[in-house]
Amino acid sequence: MKMRSCGLRVALAVAFLFGLATTCPAQEKSDWPSLDASINSSMKEWKVPGAAVTIVKDQSIVYMKGFGVREMGKSDPVTPDTLFDIGSCTKAFTSAAIAILVDEGKMQWDGKVNEYLPFFHLRDPLADETVTIRDLLTHRTGVPSTDLLWYVYPEASREQLIRRLADAHPNAGFRTKFQYQNMMYVAAGYAVGQVAHSTWDDFVRTRIFQPLGMNESDTSSIDAEKSPDHASPHEQNPDGSVKVIPWHNIDNAGPAGSINSSARDMAKWMALQLNNGKHDGKQLITEKNMREMQAPQMVIDSAGEIPTIFFPDSTQLSYGLGWFVQQYRGHQLILHAGDIDGFSTMVVLIPEIHTAYFVVINLGSFYRQVLSYQIADRLLGLPDAGWDAHFKKLEADFKAEEQSQEKTWESKRASGTHPSRDLSAYVGTYQNAEYGDAEIVMENQKLSLHFHSIKTDLDHFQYDTFIVKFGEKTRLTFCLNNDGDPASFTVNALDFKRVAAPAPRRNE
Repeated sequence: MKMRSCGLRVALAVAFLFGLATTCPAQEKSDWPSLDASINSSMKEWKVPGAAVTIVKDQSIVYMKGFGVREMGKSDPVTPDTLFDIGSCTKAFTSAAIAILVDEGKMQWDGKVNEYLPFFHLRDPLADETVTIRDLLTHRTGVPSTDLLWYVYPEASREQLIRRLADAHPNAGFRTKFQYQNMMYVAAGYAVGQVAHSTWDDFVRTRIFQPLGMNESDTSSIDAEKSPDHASPHEQNPDGSVKVIPWHNIDNAGPAGSINSSARDMAKWMALQLNNGKHDGKQLITEKNMREMQAPQMVIDSAGEIPTIFFPDSTQLSYGLGWFVQQYRGHQLILHAGDIDGFSTMVVLIPEIHTAYFVVINLGSFYRQVLSYQIADRLLGLPDAGWDAHFKKLEADFKAEEQSQEKTWESKRASGTHPSRDLSAYVGTYQNAEYGDAEIVMENQKLSLHFHSIKTDLDHFQYDTFIVKFGEKTRLTFCLNNDGDPASFTVNALDFKRVAAPAPRRNE
């Protein structure tokens, strides 16, 4: 779960600290020595500060270990109990919460969303009338990503965010195309709370975490940061160095990606998946609904961004209910990745060998994919497929593409131009129906964009176009009305119309 970032953004001291790996007491070091060595070596190459891995076979943990450090520049080691944000691996918990309510007859997979959330609406009349819980969970509403809603608007409540979906423009027919959509999971999770007369957070805690003994897991970054054993997120600088960054609070998008957990706790979650919904002799979720969640529901176009980047060797890829279902080198994997600022996670189930594993690192990096596929190959007895080289090339290609884009901009830039109006004329409030108000303000004799949590300077590029940091480096262009007054601006294909009175004319 993450807005696509511009790059996949270590100190020598960290390389020394990679040796401080913590082993699960029940795990014999001699069982997995080559995996230990591989992870320690590859983490250094990819400049990853810390990682945790756990492997479950049948109902037993066969491998569980922490590697490296929780925070670069400090000596606290990652342990099997270190908390990481697991990002979109949260989605399977949201589907499981709904499965519990389906088992109890309180919800239906194909129940209409407006039966549970009367205020939920979509712009497409057909979708608005017929959209179901299953549609939300399979990313097939026709609405593309609306991640700006939750990512830059942390002060908004979940209900406020869900209400804004009514203004989101669809770009595909209802139920015709898979389009990854975090906000639909926010709506599905909010429905869980409404039906249970509680909240999604409380339901997940009392009906999933507590029965499984996931005692360290939580649904809020605020709680996670209070833990004495939590990892810090990191990102890569443009020069390749790694730095610590703050936790990004995404509590408002909780059902889509706010769960924080550890290798030990996630082992219990995976054991539930392998045991068809049964834990400690008790059926927490019926086998029928476990199969429903893990079964293919929506085919994913192999030419799309997600399969191209994250599933490059798939012969077939689908989405279930909170899980991807992948045909990988002749074997079925049921899995989900999680990405949020500074953390990358993967949960993988391999049904044919009744085995599952969890991988997490405290860096936004393709290394998560490398390590995950290498473990899959090891468990399935497959030869090395060259994943390390593949994802290093992919990372390099992305960086080259970004640099090429900037060079293309510069090559087409009209030199010697200036804005049509005095800068003060652009100051005002501009509104987008879907994402709300944006302010253009004057600060230190420069224009600046204030859009919820985004605050970025406008650097003149040409004519009425400016360069801004809007998630990534991009261009913002003002449009003038017939009177020559700034009437709107466009950034990242989003249109904002001016709602404040135009600035008075000045002699220019």
